Amino acid sequence: MQVRKWIVVLVAGMMGVVTGMAASVTQGSTAVFSVPTLIRLSLTTATVDFGALTEADYDRGYGEIVNAQGVAIWSNKNWTLTVAADAATWTAPWAKPSTDFLWRAATTDPRVESYNGSFAGMNVSPAQVAAGSRGGNIQLTMDFRVLVSWENDPAGDYSLAFTYTLTAP
Repeated sequence: MQVRKWIVVLVAGMMGVVTGMAASVTQGSTAVFSVPTLIRLSLTTATVDFGALTEADYDRGYGEIVNAQGVAIWSNKNWTLTVAADAATWTAPWAKPSTDFLWRAATTDPRVESYNGSFAGMNVSPAQVAAGSRGGNIQLTMDFRVLVSWENDPAGDYSLAFTYTLTAP
């Protein structure tokens, strides 16, 4: 019995030595992904409605809406926002030029590096509204004026489509 006990202890010891001498191998890995240019543009309203202009608007020479439209930008690259009229004239009782529709931008967002804060006439050629650095939910507000005169703007319905373009070169 003593020999058998001794053999069990000897085998158990050898197993421990073999286990302790086991080799170890490591292999590194790398996680990868690709990020394309991502941009998003959102407007609070698609229609800038001046409603029925008044005698006071005609006397002043324009109708105006301050904070008429909110613009939100998301971009993972630096970006530029432009705006342009879809046509050179309004759909109107006469060929009212698109430049009689004035716009300007405003913002307090520090990611907006430049913006046009002075009224400019809407043209068919794109004009820069603002430019800035990457980020999400970057906020601008747009103010609009429509120039009117007693001599040039007869009664009727007027409409001018315009388009914003956000680019991240």
